[in-house]
Amino acid sequence: MTVNKQWVTGSSEELLPSLVEEFKISPLVQKVLAARGLTERSEIAALLTDQKTHDPFLMYDMAKAVDRIHEAVSNDEPILVYGDYDADGVTSVTVLMYALEQLEAMADFYIPNRFTEGYGPNETAFKEAADDGVGLIITVDNGIKGQHEVTVAKSLGVDVIITDHHEIGDALPDAYAVIHPAHPDGHYPCPHLAGVGVAYKLAAALLGQDIPEMLGLTAVGTVSDLVPLTDENRTLVKLGLRELNQRPPVGIKALLQQAGHKGLVTEETIGFMIGPRLNAVGRLDDARPAADLLMEQDMTSAVFLAEQVEQLNVERKSIVETIVEQAAAAAEDKVARGFNFLVIAGEDWNEGVLGIVASKLMDRYYLPVIVLNINREAGYAKGSARSIPQLSMYDYLDQEIELLTKFGGHHMAAGLTLPLDNVSELESRLNDRLDRYLAEHELQPAIIIDADVTLDELTVDHIYELDRLRPFGTANPQPIFSITGSTITQIKAIGQQANHLKMTLNGRLNVLKWSAGELVRKFPEGTTVDVCGRLQLNEWNNHVSPQLMMEDMKSDQILMVDFRNQHPRTFAFLKDEPVIYVINRNRRKNSDHYYFYGDNIAGHDKIVLRDLPDNLDLFQQTMRSSTASQMYIIFHEAKQVYFEGMPSLQQFRELYKLMVNRPVVLSQHGMTLTARLNVTPNVLLFMLAVLTELGVVSVTGETYQLDLTAGKVDIPSAVCYQQREQQLKMEQQLLFASFDSIKQLILDNMN
Repeated sequence: MTVNKQWVTGSSEELLPSLVEEFKISPLVQKVLAARGLTERSEIAALLTDQKTHDPFLMYDMAKAVDRIHEAVSNDEPILVYGDYDADGVTSVTVLMYALEQLEAMADFYIPNRFTEGYGPNETAFKEAADDGVGLIITVDNGIKGQHEVTVAKSLGVDVIITDHHEIGDALPDAYAVIHPAHPDGHYPCPHLAGVGVAYKLAAALLGQDIPEMLGLTAVGTVSDLVPLTDENRTLVKLGLRELNQRPPVGIKALLQQAGHKGLVTEETIGFMIGPRLNAVGRLDDARPAADLLMEQDMTSAVFLAEQVEQLNVERKSIVETIVEQAAAAAEDKVARGFNFLVIAGEDWNEGVLGIVASKLMDRYYLPVIVLNINREAGYAKGSARSIPQLSMYDYLDQEIELLTKFGGHHMAAGLTLPLDNVSELESRLNDRLDRYLAEHELQPAIIIDADVTLDELTVDHIYELDRLRPFGTANPQPIFSITGSTITQIKAIGQQANHLKMTLNGRLNVLKWSAGELVRKFPEGTTVDVCGRLQLNEWNNHVSPQLMMEDMKSDQILMVDFRNQHPRTFAFLKDEPVIYVINRNRRKNSDHYYFYGDNIAGHDKIVLRDLPDNLDLFQQTMRSSTASQMYIIFHEAKQVYFEGMPSLQQFRELYKLMVNRPVVLSQHGMTLTARLNVTPNVLLFMLAVLTELGVVSVTGETYQLDLTAGKVDIPSAVCYQQREQQLKMEQQLLFASFDSIKQLILDNMN
């Protein structure tokens, strides 16, 4: 399923020349800042130069929490850090454990198992901690909805300090302290910290100073959790990336070594290599090895743990691929039946990867998606949800809270558990609500384009300057630029399965798009296109050149693809495309998708000109009715005459003379006649057919006998002569003409 994307271009406002001079802002950066409305000096300074960090004690309950932890340390009171199993969770655990170790606290950590305990505070785990003498539990990256569990711990004489960043419900847990950047009674300047950001602020408050050696892991958790990279988050990631490149933690160094990464560590390295590998551990098994890896100080031991993590990541990819294939089949069926909120359920699906599966389906259909694993024995379904920007998954699920056993999350993502008997009802209610929304709104993905640029603006220096806007991420995405009215001078599918696209615009700019090799069929060389994407620099053999990683491509032209005189396997894909076929009138219509030349084909977007037309008038008549945006031109003709041409009248007279003295028996005289006349066997047969049609020759079996009594005849008056003449004309004008002339002929008639 292809979802058309809307291109939305940012503001064209310009920056004041004085600001451009003060901050030495290059042309492309100017366009990005203006498009995003960052035109005030303070805004530009915040993005390009300032580093914002805030006093951790500005956070509500911070002082109370710090005093309680110091009290526990002084009294040798056992402390349990209760974490989460994703990258944000395990980095949060590591950062806070580091601070507690510096204080020589009697501390340990606990990460619940995704499959047996689920997300967030667990009553059994809290009770076991109390039985083990723990007097203080500190949650990291979870706990804000643990009202019941906190009450249980309190009844057992255990204090609980909540540190979390997830959405706050109607009531806060009755904890000793609740540290949350968006606490309803607080006024912390950066309310969008990740879980690890909150843990870092608590750690810094405990030690009374910043902790540079923990900034790298803070950056890992922050980027992995997709929180907005603005304000303090931006600073934490910038400083953290510096640490990861200069003094990487042993565990991260071993992890990147196993991943085969070399060179600079960027936010993309975190997002596509480090984060997914840390997440893979908790998705498939107990997440503790991920935390152990991050805490490890010995390189040999770290390499051993990193090998385990890498193996789990490979396994995770395989599991995801299998489930996506199964879930996509179910999703395709539901979309075909008119469902707009996709609830996909399957048995024996690994619950740890269902968020990835939901994301892939959401990207494919641009619809909100819930993917559930069915546990028939226990009678429940559990899984993950992903939404599109226009719809809040949290709000949609919160409206159906009575159907759910448990759920948590935010605008774009959620996790949920519900009784198996409620799945159908949940799907029905969610679709009913979304259908009401769609009655007045349209769901269409939008590509936010920062600015339109020309090829002349895409210099190496200008693209390099875009790095000043890093780190990129949520709320500060990598800029997307559009380039309009360029010509494809080269295009091809690359990769072992030819599933990626590489093309060149105007012979100057290389453009790549992964998993888009099929676009070669849609956009042939010579097509004028608009493209948009992210700029980067390509280094090859010590040569640096601009390159565009394409996001989307479109053209106002009617796209025509030339498949004339090519092997059928070249266009075999058309059988799976929503196309109609235009065929010659002497062929048979196999279905309602077939039309004859001369028929009206208005209303069809993709057409295949399968056969060579009967005649040019019928061809032009059909083209005048066409409203297609894509044409695939085959012009099949089994018996082509172009290269044999039309025999001359002199050759007909010569054949007549050769037949005066004796009849022609093809098996005996055929080769001699073709040599004498300098024609092919097919042309000889054609000439005999013309003479036979005109009554000059009679035929019995393979013997042709001249009728000497026949009068003078007009060779061009024979129907078969005229048919060959018409076919020759069609082949000259359509089958063997330049493709440019064919396109122009089609466009002239469509207009």
